Amino acid sequence: MILTRLLTGTSAMALATTAPLFAQEQEEPVELGEIIIQAVRTGATESSIPGTVQVVEGAQIIDRVRRGQTLSRALSDLVPGLAPANGTIGGASQTLRGRTTQILIDGVARTSELRGFDRELAVLDPNSIERIEIVKGSTARFGNGATGGIINIVTKKPSEEPRTTLETRFSAQDGGGSLSNELFLSHDTRAGDLGLRFELSRSETGNSYDGNGTLLPSDPLVGQGGGDNIERYTFGVAANWSRGPHELDVRLDTYQLEQDVDYFTDYSTNPVRVTDRPYTGAPVEDRGTSANVTYRYDNTALGDLEINAYFTDIERRSALAEPGPANLSYYTTSTTDLSQDPLSQGELFTSTYGVSLTMRTPIEWVGPDAVLTWGLDLGRDEVEQKTLDGRDLLAPMTQDSVAVFAQADIPIGDRLDLSAGLRAERFSLSVSDFNRPAAAQITGRGIIPLVPVDVIGGDFDYDAVVGNLGLVYHLTPSTSIYGGFSQGFSLPDVGAFTRRAIAQPGQTSVSFSDIQPEAQIVDTWELGLRHNSQRISIDSSVYFSTSDEGVVFDAATNTITQQKEEVWGAEFSLDYDIRDDWSAGAQLAYVEGRSDSNNDGDVDTWLPNNRIPTPFTATLYTDKSFENGLTLSGELVFSAKRDHPELPKLENMFRVNVGGSYPVGPGLVTFGVTNLFDRQQENSAASSVRINPLTGDAVRIADEGRRVSVGYTVSF
Repeated sequence: MILTRLLTGTSAMALATTAPLFAQEQEEPVELGEIIIQAVRTGATESSIPGTVQVVEGAQIIDRVRRGQTLSRALSDLVPGLAPANGTIGGASQTLRGRTTQILIDGVARTSELRGFDRELAVLDPNSIERIEIVKGSTARFGNGATGGIINIVTKKPSEEPRTTLETRFSAQDGGGSLSNELFLSHDTRAGDLGLRFELSRSETGNSYDGNGTLLPSDPLVGQGGGDNIERYTFGVAANWSRGPHELDVRLDTYQLEQDVDYFTDYSTNPVRVTDRPYTGAPVEDRGTSANVTYRYDNTALGDLEINAYFTDIERRSALAEPGPANLSYYTTSTTDLSQDPLSQGELFTSTYGVSLTMRTPIEWVGPDAVLTWGLDLGRDEVEQKTLDGRDLLAPMTQDSVAVFAQADIPIGDRLDLSAGLRAERFSLSVSDFNRPAAAQITGRGIIPLVPVDVIGGDFDYDAVVGNLGLVYHLTPSTSIYGGFSQGFSLPDVGAFTRRAIAQPGQTSVSFSDIQPEAQIVDTWELGLRHNSQRISIDSSVYFSTSDEGVVFDAATNTITQQKEEVWGAEFSLDYDIRDDWSAGAQLAYVEGRSDSNNDGDVDTWLPNNRIPTPFTATLYTDKSFENGLTLSGELVFSAKRDHPELPKLENMFRVNVGGSYPVGPGLVTFGVTNLFDRQQENSAASSVRINPLTGDAVRIADEGRRVSVGYTVSF
């Protein structure tokens, strides 16, 4: 019934909105070029894809960053269905359509799925982004992890002409020590067929304050690290070479991020506050190096060939969090001394390697312009997490993966496009033996010691065969309807299961085979309408997704469980050029979901807030340019409260952001204000992460107050 109402309501809204457009098309026929969407791997354009695809240009992102927004916040405001940013350097609770998001950079995942610890949007400099492609719904195009969709960040290639760009930005709030600054430098050069691009950036953030002018804590999410007092350096080199049918792209990146935490956080207050207890742990850190090489050879005997090879090496340190209502489980000094081990702060080490081969073969015997995309993916993940003195905090793991895939895109006549594909994947997981250190659990009866546990590893295999099938029907050259079925595969955070290992009473060991998570396959059905003409773009869709092994983290008991679940929703996107110098738009999304928490066969329990922190989001925006070069922009961003009887109530969140630019000298002065009215409110995504078991309420975290930004950018 819910899905039926969504289908009826959204389809009616889309058809009513586009009805006058059909008449307009007859008077003003327009042909527009389209971007090839790299995130689907087939060379397809948006109009031929039977699902919701969104392209956010780098200029849209950087305009919002210049106002004082982070990359994760700018993206959540622009992408319907993406949960609000939580205000930290991590991605906790920032789901897409209520499920996990696979974040790729140039088609490569830099975070291992074996131990979720997502900071990709915090360590990447926004100035290096060419565009961001969002493919929504469950998909296995790039392997395991995209049950809610893919966010593929496409970085900039060397320009055709020599160019140097320098940009600096400053921002501050109404509070001491809040001044933040950023500096970015890039240089593009070309020598014959070879192009080179060099990027260097440094940024430093100061203190952060809420709408009441109260200092926000540096670690609001229990060990994840906040968004303040961070120093970040990035360096990247991109190379492009092409000659005839040959093309080679190379990208090398390295970065370093460090957060200095001065005081511990009090998680028992509403919202959480800074204590007067000096922080005794090591700084929060993130260091990474990556290499990505892509070779293309057009017009081989079998079609267009693409080979990609990559490597990433990342070290991530979390913050030391005191035991308390938001940190119920902690590592102790010994089995008899239940004080917190001062060296138990965690450091995660991940290395990933991979190579993929993609071939796009014309199959004209099926039909004109029909293409079969097929290939092979090989990958390897190595994961360790240790204390500061080198003891394992989870079982060291190595995973090898191999996958074969085939995707057919077949135009049928002038109006119909058929898309169908299969992917078969095998994961070989090797889990080492390890000893989970002595720990303690805070309960209503007091502190209970947890003796060390020997986790017995082994070798395990996971297999998955997933598919997709979809149709696009072109009503007119500018308007089409689409519908499809797609599947995604995900192996949940394996490391979390070993880190939380508890033996049965009277035993001191547990086998990984008894606690290992089940692989999750998500099925998604989607129906939508898409329109693109000279002045207006519309995308309206509804979807319904199911899984038998959905993953739920219970913040009150610090446990992870799997059960059957259903997620449904609707999205609407509108971009309208009122005039050549004035545009406006709206991004709307609704999402909800339930699970079978007691395994009785009925999907009747609302999914927790950390999966769906808000059921409805809306962004309304407008941009205006003036003849003297001045540009002004503004947006209203709203996230609705979530209020279900068995869950903590999350409040509405509302922000007004404004910004603009004006040419001065050879460059451009940029300016902006986020949270213009300095509204005091909680951050719904951050407040969804933890529950205080003593009160049953959310561990509530305030949103950042007003921030004023100014900058200058010049290219020569």
